[in-house]
Amino acid sequence: MSVDCPNCLQKARITSRNTLTKEKTVVDLYCECKNPLCQARFVVTNSFTRWINPPAKTTAQIALNLLNHLSKEEKAELLK
Repeated sequence: MSVDCPNCLQKARITSRNTLTKEKTVVDLYCECKNPLCQARFVVTNSFTRWINPPAKTTAQIALNLLNHLSKEEKAELLK
């Protein structure tokens, strides 16, 4: 992951992080600018917002859950 300095717009290094939610979907990233003329230190809040494409494991889990709720007849029909 890349972070840009808000002051000089050069690359910054993440020095540490602080997780803000139990689900680990929101974190504070403590950063310092790599530009020797700037050397700013700042915090960026990073958060997960939504899936564009859910992970394959999640998709497989959904399919398995659906299959487990089918009757024997419905499962046999599906296998045809």
